[in-house]
Amino acid sequence: MWSVRGEEINYVEVSPSHLQTLYDLLRHGVVSKTITGERDLLYHFISGYVISDAGFFCTITLTEQTAYGLAKYGSDEAKALYLPNFLKREKPWMGATFYTEVQAGSDLGGLETVAQQSGEGKWRLRGIKYFTSNVGLADAAIITAKPTPPRPGAKGVATFFAPAYLPNGRPNWKILRLKDKLRTVTVPTGEVELRDTEAHLLGTLDIGIYIALEILTIARIDNSTAGLGLARKALWEAYLYGNERRAFRKRLVEHPLYLRDLVEMEAKLQATLLYTLTAAKTFSDVAYAERPPYSPAYHYARLHTHIVKNLAAWTSIEITRYSMEVMGGIGFLEEFPMAKIHRDALVTAIWEGTSNIQSLDMAEAFYRKDAGKALLEDLATRINKLRDEEARHKLTAALQNIKDFATEALKDGVELHSKKLLAMLGKAAAATYYQEWAEDSGKQWATALSKIYLYTEVIDK
Repeated sequence: MWSVRGEEINYVEVSPSHLQTLYDLLRHGVVSKTITGERDLLYHFISGYVISDAGFFCTITLTEQTAYGLAKYGSDEAKALYLPNFLKREKPWMGATFYTEVQAGSDLGGLETVAQQSGEGKWRLRGIKYFTSNVGLADAAIITAKPTPPRPGAKGVATFFAPAYLPNGRPNWKILRLKDKLRTVTVPTGEVELRDTEAHLLGTLDIGIYIALEILTIARIDNSTAGLGLARKALWEAYLYGNERRAFRKRLVEHPLYLRDLVEMEAKLQATLLYTLTAAKTFSDVAYAERPPYSPAYHYARLHTHIVKNLAAWTSIEITRYSMEVMGGIGFLEEFPMAKIHRDALVTAIWEGTSNIQSLDMAEAFYRKDAGKALLEDLATRINKLRDEEARHKLTAALQNIKDFATEALKDGVELHSKKLLAMLGKAAAATYYQEWAEDSGKQWATALSKIYLYTEVIDK
């Protein structure tokens, strides 16, 4: 808390092995590959599934967001000063995003943090940020604030980049406390007070809210891949346990009911993962080429991210919970990993916007940006090319049901029905992409899993 000079400097300390692992991952390019060369985000997105720890990967996500925002929207001066730090071989910089305030979570228009210009491209920020993950580990942060005089609503939001320490070595913000969370303790989350925090404007004042949300889109995809990584670990634990545990003179995996549970969860996980990676690739292809005002291609990519963020979070929660259940009492004990994995999965439905927020953002892209038409047309084209007649027939019916529901939703009010539409789109799209992949692969097990997902998640039989 205190320096030798008696100054309050509040910092966070983690175990050396934890910190070293983060540096090792950063040296492997999970951030640097996205801001150099071809600027391909897919390598980063996939790493979330491989790392498969929502808390631990949160640090990587926040670092990616910070580096991405600076690389794409930072001034030449800010990039020259700070971007090389994210590319260092030894102790590369880590990042954070300071968006949320006590009175302003998903509603960024309610921000009260203010920004005062203090020179050419330089600003000073004042306010309190309520959820600041990676606080204490971050060497820099992306921060939202309203330039004075503040304008009402989201259009008044600007986005800034700020280093954690000033050139004289003093903190650029004050850490107030750390949060006591249900889990994801592998990333420190706290509260921060901005006291004339020195910052650099990203982009221009008139597009600040769009920059903030674009940066947030990266985290939504990361949230999906990391959550599905948790589901994979949980399902693997359930299989390994069932392969050895005996009940009623047989191993659990030899009981049809236990095996059915595993297979249905496997189908759900694989179909959701394939759709998530498809959405990640779609966004990666347009991310660096697009700036506000965005093209239809960007809104189409964004529509996918809202759908998969919701679908992957629910899939992660369901699979980790049920994997815990099929292991019985062993799954509920803290000395085994299932309790931690499930608690970590729970936050994936909250981070980067709850299902209600994803529903509203999806509806905006679906109806107002006309991305829904593009998605439905793409799915129809893919379905019509399927060789499996039964799957083609069932998916065609499901797609028509979605079209009818989307039209009916306009009568009662889109918001009221948006969450159901979000879920319907997610499962139909996942089933379509997975059926298409299964047919292309020619593998019998893939075909079987695609049918299982279709009949357990899309249609009732």
